[in-house]
Amino acid sequence: MTDPRGPVHLAGELSLEVDGAGVQVHADGADVRIVAEDGGAFVARVREAATARSGVAPGRRDLGGLAEALAASGITAHLDSPTRPVVVAGAGVDSPAGGLLLGTRRVRPRAAVVLIAAGGGRRLLAAGAVAVVLAAVLARFRR
Repeated sequence: MTDPRGPVHLAGELSLEVDGAGVQVHADGADVRIVAEDGGAFVARVREAATARSGVAPGRRDLGGLAEALAASGITAHLDSPTRPVVVAGAGVDSPAGGLLLGTRRVRPRAAVVLIAAGGGRRLLAAGAVAVVLAAVLARFRR
């Protein structure tokens, strides 16, 4: 079934500050790009705002729901620092790492800052590090 309203087309620019750090939002077509000077603080503040709104801290299921809603609307959202990509979510994203670490394949983590700022991120990061070490050890034994 197709949406009778047609594809989403976004256009706009927004500049704001979060904890004194600049955030730039650029929307063009179905692409939304957010460049945050302090990505960790930005993700943490978004999480705090969501918690204040609902009274419950958002978790993996909420992140998956947001990514699925973006994908269903045909929107791809990018969060970047001034020097590197941090995370991409929504349409066109199929990430096994996102499925494993964040509970949705519609989110591709590109930097540890997202995992650290997310609830339980330190545990997920530690589990990911352990998995990488185990995979490296197993690969050496197979040789």
